[in-house]
Formats: sequence, C-alpha cells, structure tokens
Amino acid sequence: MRLYVIAGSFYPEVGGPSTYLQKLLPALIKRGHQVSVITYTDHPDSHIDDHFPYKVNRITRKWPILMRLIIFVFNVIRGARDHDVLLVSDYGFPAVIANLFLRKPLVLKNVSDFAWEFSVRHSWVDKDQTIDEFQTQKHRWLVRLLRRVCVWYTTKADLVIVPSKYIARLVVGWGLDREKIRVIYNALDMDLFSTLPSQSVARGELGFASQSFLVLTVARLVSWKRIDGIMRALNHISEQCSDLQLIVVGDGPERDNLENIAKTLKFPVLFTGFETQKNLFHIMRAVDVFVLFSTYEGLPHSLLEAMACSVPVIATNIGGNLEVINDGYNGLLVSVDNEIELGDKVKHVFDCPEVSRHMSACALEDLNKFSWKSLLETTEQVLLGVID
Repeated sequence: MRLYVIAGSFYPEVGGPSTYLQKLLPALIKRGHQVSVITYTDHPDSHIDDHFPYKVNRITRKWPILMRLIIFVFNVIRGARDHDVLLVSDYGFPAVIANLFLRKPLVLKNVSDFAWEFSVRHSWVDKDQTIDEFQTQKHRWLVRLLRRVCVWYTTKADLVIVPSKYIARLVVGWGLDREKIRVIYNALDMDLFSTLPSQSVARGELGFASQSFLVLTVARLVSWKRIDGIMRALNHISEQCSDLQLIVVGDGPERDNLENIAKTLKFPVLFTGFETQKNLFHIMRAVDVFVLFSTYEGLPHSLLEAMACSVPVIATNIGGNLEVINDGYNGLLVSVDNEIELGDKVKHVFDCPEVSRHMSACALEDLNKFSWKSLLETTEQVLLGVID
C-alpha cells in the first residue's frame, strides 16, 4: 500500500493528531507500506523535511489563508498521484478538494468539530461555548456556512475513523451513515514507559525539589483547555498544600494571557512550552497529579500517557474522558468549570497519597484496552479495505 497522509499539524508540533501519526507511520512502514506526508509549518518557508524515514512536505502557514489552501491543494494533487489511498488527519477540506481531481480512496481521522474549533479561535462564537453547545445553538451565517462545509467534506470520505464512541455520536449527529464510521481507540506503546526512572530520580534529573507538590497539565494553550481554571482552582488550595507548583506543558494563543494570570497567583507556575516525548514522560513521572480541565476531549493521548507513567489523573466528566476514567477507581472526574471541585480533588490527592497510588495501579491495569497492537492492525485493515 502506498499511503499519502494529509495532516493539519505534524511532529514536532504537540497534540493528539501529531502523536498518533508519529507512532503510526513508522509502524506501517515496518509492515511493508510506503508513506508520504504533507502538513503545515510555522517556518516562514515551505520545505521538505528529511528527518523521517519518509518524505514530509511542510507548507508554511505564513501565507494568507486562501493562498495557503490553494498551495496546499496543489501540492496534494501533485504529491498523491501515484499513491493508493489518502489518510487525512483531521484536515478534510483541502484533502477532499484535491480528491475531486485525484479520485483516490480517502479515509478521514476525525477527532473533533473543526467548525467549532475554528469559530472559537476566531471569535465567531463565544470562546466559552462548549463543543456540545455548539451542535445545537443558532449561529450567524458565517458559522453556518463553515459547518456545512465541514459536514460536506466529512461525508465525502469513504470511511471516518474516530477515537471514541463520543466522537462517533457527534459525527452521526452531522448526518453521516453509521456504517462509514469506525471507532478505533487511541493507544499507547507500553514499551516506551518500561524504562522510566522513579519519581525521586526523575525529580532530581529535572531539578524539582523533592518536597514540592507538583501538578501537571499538558495541552494546546487554547480557551477550551481551561488552563486559567486550573490556576484559579489551585490558588484556592495553595495555602493548604505546601510547596505547590503547577507545570504547564504546551504552547498556543492563550500563553501570554495565562502568563499574566500566573503573576497574580500565590504559587509558582512553570511554562515549559513544547517538550519532546522523552522529556514529557520524565516530567509526568516526576509529578504528583495530572489534571485535564478542558470542556472538550475526544480521547486524549495525554491522559493515557499520564496513566502509563503511574500518575494519578483528574479530568472533566466530558467526551472521551468518560471512556477512560472510572471515577474513584482509576482516576477522578470533576464537573466542567467547577473550580472549587477541582481544587478539592487535587487536595484529596495531596492528603491521601495511598489512595492515589491505588488509583494509579488500577489505571495501569485498565490501559490494556488501549492496545497499540490493536490500533495498528485495525487501522491497517481499514486502509487496505478501501482500496479497490
């Protein structure tokens, strides 16, 4: 199989789609398939990246959006002509436009609602509007047009891969036939976690004080990740939790605002920016609790990774989180935007380390259902199955 991958973002950029492709593509090559990738870059120039065992064509985001789309579509048409199938990672519009000319089998990996994300980022809707609210509320014509475009290109895919039953229900709500949807859970290669150091060793390597109570969150710094809510929740309990510190891994448009908020808090906040996978896992191993306070998650890699690092996890009771966490057994769930509840759950982890260790042990056992082998084999079957 000659596979042409079309992605809105790609390693080393952070996020679930990048993590997914970074692991999937080398595994497919080992199984005898050929791979090429086209994606975007924040570098001012387009270029071919030769750091991978396959070609990665990076198109600069510095172009105005219309010109950027035209250049991207042209490069897809030129690059995918001799490939058997297109795998689209959550960036369907230019791929489907190009495929009007290519006429190739197309499999779309959909992890969210692009219309909602775009509308929030560009202030077309209130930044606090959740993805579920977005599905039912009335919108101005520009948002309605964008939604129709997203539904159109999604229905043009031969098959749609989603990472959770929650996203499957979301896509069915757009009118897609259930027979065209395949739920393939995000997964981990547990071998990556087998050689991690102990918590004390990881802290020493990273320079964290042994007595600190470290809280970690990993996310793109966008409004729906509610990093500001985590800060306020921890501020409420900072005097009760000695040596409290928050570590924020990731970057994004909200970073300046979040750093300004951090200056007003009673405890320190460390913004690391992007981290390599190895560094991230060492940070996870060093901390006391991992927090995900977002209003939307399809099925977050970071949550699975934290569980694999034996870190107690706290997440909001929404989306794919509910397919990962059994509240009180392998992690803790909190209500969306309930900062008081979040603070109380973090303090519970601080006060009851033996309970936290038990939840972490249960989480490790539960990760069996997020098998990398199953993801790889099922994805390969889906891709081969759409080829005539």
